[in-house]
Amino acid sequence: MYTVLQGLPAKLAVTNLTTGKLVDIESLDGSTAGWSIKADRDNVWIGTTPGELLFRYDPNTMKMTKLGKATTKNGTSIWGLTYSSSSKTVYGVSGNEGKLFSYIQGKGFKDLGTVLAGKTEAKSVEEDAANRQLFIGAGSPAALVAYDIKSRKKESFLPAKYKGQKQIDDIQTAGGYVFVKLNPAAKILVFEAKTKKFVKELSATSKGVSAKAPSENAVYYGSGTSLYQYNLRTGKSVQVVNNRIPTSLVSLDFIKMPGVSGDILTGKVGNSDRYFTYQLGDRSYSNLNLSLPEQPVELHKIGAGSDGKIYSSGFLNGKMGTYQASANKTVRQEAIGQMESMTSLNEILYFGVYPGAKILEYNPSSAWISGRNPKQVATYDGNGQDRPMAAASIEGTSKIAFGTAPRAGLAGGALIIYDTSAHKSSVRHQIIKDQSIASLAYHPGSKMIYAGTSIFGKGSVNKNTTNAVLFALPAGNTRAKPEVIKLPFKHVQFISALTVLKDGRLVGMADGSVFVFTNGKVLVVRPVSSKVTGYTPNASLAIGKDGNVYGTVEGILFKLDMKSYKTSVLRKGTKQAAADSAGNVYFHDGKELWKLNI
Repeated sequence: MYTVLQGLPAKLAVTNLTTGKLVDIESLDGSTAGWSIKADRDNVWIGTTPGELLFRYDPNTMKMTKLGKATTKNGTSIWGLTYSSSSKTVYGVSGNEGKLFSYIQGKGFKDLGTVLAGKTEAKSVEEDAANRQLFIGAGSPAALVAYDIKSRKKESFLPAKYKGQKQIDDIQTAGGYVFVKLNPAAKILVFEAKTKKFVKELSATSKGVSAKAPSENAVYYGSGTSLYQYNLRTGKSVQVVNNRIPTSLVSLDFIKMPGVSGDILTGKVGNSDRYFTYQLGDRSYSNLNLSLPEQPVELHKIGAGSDGKIYSSGFLNGKMGTYQASANKTVRQEAIGQMESMTSLNEILYFGVYPGAKILEYNPSSAWISGRNPKQVATYDGNGQDRPMAAASIEGTSKIAFGTAPRAGLAGGALIIYDTSAHKSSVRHQIIKDQSIASLAYHPGSKMIYAGTSIFGKGSVNKNTTNAVLFALPAGNTRAKPEVIKLPFKHVQFISALTVLKDGRLVGMADGSVFVFTNGKVLVVRPVSSKVTGYTPNASLAIGKDGNVYGTVEGILFKLDMKSYKTSVLRKGTKQAAADSAGNVYFHDGKELWKLNI
C-alpha cells in the first residue's frame, strides 16, 4: 500500500500489507502534500502540491524520481491521475487553470490545455480504454467532460440537476460504465461509457467505486458505515458488510496475499492511518492500522488567545500547537480542522474553521477534549459559505463578527454576527456583490465594524476591472447601508488585514501597501511589496508593545513606525504575524514559530 504523507516535505510511505511493516519511505522534495496517486504494473505515479510536481516511484528498485512541473507557472496542484497501459501515457488534471496534461517517459510533459473555459479546477480524470477517451471532472461548479484522445474533441454531459454540485471527486470506469462521485452530495452517478447516457444514482459516501473485481462482474463502494457490491450486469446493489466502517472510504483496490485464497478488497478509511480488508471469498471484514511515522507539517495560521498563549494551526491536518511564553512550553492538541481565523471574547476563544465555515468555541480554563472543548457552535455551509477568513470581537457586547468566502462555485461572501450568549447568528450575504470579506476590525471609539474585501468572491474575476473595498457598518446595526471608504488605489485585489490602535487610527493592507486611516482621511500609504499572488489574502498586521505596527505580506516581515510613518523590512520568508495581549509579536515561516524582540 502506497500512502502519501503530508509534511515538510511530503513523503511516500510503502507498507507491506502481509507483514504490516513499513518497507520504504521516500521524500517528495518541493511538495507539502499529494492529492493523487496511481499505480500501474511497473510504477507508482504521485501528483503533488503546491508546485504541481509529478513523481515516479519504482517499487522494484525503491527509487523515487522527480519528473517536474506538469503545466504552467500558475499551476499549483495535480488533483487527479490516470494511466493508459496501451500508450504508456500518464494523464493528469490540475489547478489553478483547470489543465489537462500528459506525460510519457522519455518524451516528457505535454500541456493539453484548459478542460473547460471558465473552470479553474480539474479535479478527477479516468481513462476509458475501450473507447479511447478520458472522463474528466472540472469545476467549480461541477462539470463532467468526455475527451476524445485522438481528436481532442470534448463533450460536456453532466445532467442539469447535478450542475450545482461543487465538484467531482472521483471517476472510475468498469464493465462499460462510468461511475462519478459528486461533492458535496453523497451520491455516485452511473453512465454508459460509450453513449454517455445517464443510468442511475447510488447513495454513497466513499470517494468513488473500486475497479472491476478480478473474479466478479462487480464493483464495490461504501455508503455510511456499510460496504456494497454493485452488479455490473444487473445494475443492482447488495450490502455485503453492515455497520463496520468507522468513517468514509477514500480508496478501494484489490490485492492478493500469500496464504489467502481469492481476492481481497482494501483501501484507506478516512485521512489517517486506518485501512480495511474485505475477503471476497469468505466475506470477512477487518479494520486495521498502518504503522506510519509522524511528519512535521506546515504552520497555516497563528493567533493570540486571551489566556496569553499563541495558537498555531497545522495545514492541512488542522492539529493545533499552543505556545505558552511564561513557561516556554509548547503543547500539541488534537485537530480541529483548518483554522482560518480566531478571536477572543470574555476569556473564551473562537476559531473560524474551513471547510463549511464552522465556528468552534474553546474555554482555555478547561481541558482540551476533542469534540467537546473546543466544540462546534455554528456552521454556515447552509448559507453557501466555506472559509471564515476574518474575525473580530465587538467589545462590550456578547457578539463576534466573522467575514467569509463562499463555497467554490457560489458567489459572494458574508458578514456574520454571532451572539455568544444567545447562540444565534445574523448572516448578511453579498454586502459587496461577488466579493468575499477578507479582513475585519472593531473600532471602539466610533463603535463601527470595518471590513475589507477580496475580489475573489466568485469563480471568474477580471483583475483589471475589479477593486477590493473597505467599508464600515455600525456594530449596533449591521443591516445598515455600508459606508464605502474611498482609498487611493486601483485594481486592488485584497484589503487583506485591518487593525485599530488605542488612539483610534485604523491601519490596513491594500495588496502590498500599508495605509493609515483616521478622521475620514487616508493619512499615509507605504508600499511594502510590488505585487501580491494567489487567490486568498496573505497579509497580516499586529500592534507591538512599543506602539508600532508589525505586519507581513508576500513573505516580508515589516515594521511601520507610528510616529514617523516610516517602514522597515525586518525579515523575509515570513508568513504571518500576531501579537499577544502584552504586545509581544510572534510570526511564523511555515516551519517554525518565532518571537520578535521589540
